[in-house]
Amino acid sequence: MFVYVIISLFIVAFAAANCVPNPCQNKGLCIVQPDPAYFFCRCTAEWEGRLCTTPFRYIGCYTDHPARIMAVRLPNSNSNSPLECAARCHGYLYSGIHFGIECFCGDLLKAEKKPDSECNLGCPGDNSKKCGGTYRMSVYSNMGTILYFG
Repeated sequence: MFVYVIISLFIVAFAAANCVPNPCQNKGLCIVQPDPAYFFCRCTAEWEGRLCTTPFRYIGCYTDHPARIMAVRLPNSNSNSPLECAARCHGYLYSGIHFGIECFCGDLLKAEKKPDSECNLGCPGDNSKKCGGTYRMSVYSNMGTILYFG
C-alpha cells in the first residue's frame, strides 16, 4: 500500500509537470488527463488549436441576403479584421464579416456556401485577409475548441 501511494504521487506529479509551465497560450487552460502522458488545452473563445495559438477557424464564404444570415450586427469598424470581429462576437458560435467593415455574430449558420474567391474584399484592419464582399460573408468559427495533445 505504501508503494502504491508513492507511485500514485509520482504519476500525479508527472502529469502535473506536463502543464508546468502552462503550454496553452492566449489564456488557455491546461487540463491533465488520467494518463500522465496526455493533457489538453481548453482555449478561450477567440483561439483554438493544440496549444490555443490559432485565432479561431475560417469556415468559408457564404451568400448573405438583405435579411442577413446572422442575427446580431455590431457597429461598423474601419479597423475590421477577422480577429477583431471574432473578439467582438465573444460568446457567439460564429462571427462573420460582410463588405469589409461590417461585423455580424450568430449561433446558427444556415446559408449557401460559395467559392472563397467570391469573398474578395480586403479587411481594413488586416490586408492579408478577406472580409466578405457584395452579398457575401466571410464566416469564422468563433468558439475555442478542446483538443487533445500527447
